[in-house]
Amino acid sequence: MLTKKVVTTTLVAIIVIAAVVTSLYYSFFYDKNLHTGKVEETPSYIIVTDVTNRTVKIPANLSRVVAIGPGALRLVVYLNATDLLVGIEEVEVTRDPTGKDYAMAQYNTLKNLPIVGPGGPNNPPDPEKLRAVKPQLIIMSGIYAQLYPSDRLAEEVNTSVLVIDYGTAGYLDVEALKNALLILGKALGREERAKNLTNYIDQIVSDLNNRTRGIDPRPKVYVGAISYKGGQPFTSTQARFTPLQLLNTPSIVDSAAGKAGYMSINFEYLVQQQPDFVFIDENNLNIVLSDYSKDPSQYCSLNAFRTGRVYGVLPFNFYHTNIATAFANAYFIGKVLYPDRFADVDPVVKTDEIFTMFVGKPIYQGFINGGYKGFVNLSGLFPCG
Repeated sequence: MLTKKVVTTTLVAIIVIAAVVTSLYYSFFYDKNLHTGKVEETPSYIIVTDVTNRTVKIPANLSRVVAIGPGALRLVVYLNATDLLVGIEEVEVTRDPTGKDYAMAQYNTLKNLPIVGPGGPNNPPDPEKLRAVKPQLIIMSGIYAQLYPSDRLAEEVNTSVLVIDYGTAGYLDVEALKNALLILGKALGREERAKNLTNYIDQIVSDLNNRTRGIDPRPKVYVGAISYKGGQPFTSTQARFTPLQLLNTPSIVDSAAGKAGYMSINFEYLVQQQPDFVFIDENNLNIVLSDYSKDPSQYCSLNAFRTGRVYGVLPFNFYHTNIATAFANAYFIGKVLYPDRFADVDPVVKTDEIFTMFVGKPIYQGFINGGYKGFVNLSGLFPCG
């Protein structure tokens, strides 16, 4: 018969052995799962490096975002991330959205968001209004970052600030644009969308380049009445005009300017150069028509007006570059200048394809409804009988 001491000793031994086996079991499977990632905790934030080379810590479960400064909101819309927005700048909702591709498509969604500041290229952010909407992330345009230090804003609002920039307003820097989309796509959890959009941009640029390579001689082209800090007359233009650059085609002012930029020229220069084709920024068409009415002979001294080669293009510089509109203009201008190279392209159909890809809707008709003539020949407005 077992003694009480022997029974006690045996029970202790069994308990010790069970504890050891249990420990070894869990150690084995925990270690195994650790290496396969099954029990690793999900990080509470991600790290993103912005365009100013700042390291920004962003919540992994991001759900509250604001975008401030020229071009910032546009990229959020391009990335299909409007569901994250909790505030908007006043300038985005108090002005007619016609001409801003992203606003035309999403105005009804955006207009009811709380106001987080005045907006505009020269107004600094409003930390108090930003704090009121409790954003987890502020997306700040590079233009704003020059007015107001991003680290200061982050401290004042007590949140993360990511600086984004995609090049000089009114121009298209393809690599800067793609980089901005990929950075923002990572920050907003829209990486796949960013990759799809950058691939589409590459396809557009490549298609336009391939269609217009090896053409010699090229027509002489002038693009007039381009807006710059407000409405401008016919003699306001832009060297290295983006849609023409995409078509490997110079403007008649490129050689005179020496570098990209807005410029004002004398009408005598146009008479001397005699462009074969003229395109007018329809944002300022009424200014041109008013000037024409005062002296039709001046305009009719240009061959393009006498031969009916005057066309309209849509404005694409409105609170920074409207990328989709710039691409759409390129296809229309290409169709006019090189009809054989663009024989398979319907500019309106292509335009709505582009808008749908960038902003989710075909909005070409919105320009027409907003008072623009669209992609048409304008020579009937400038008779030179």
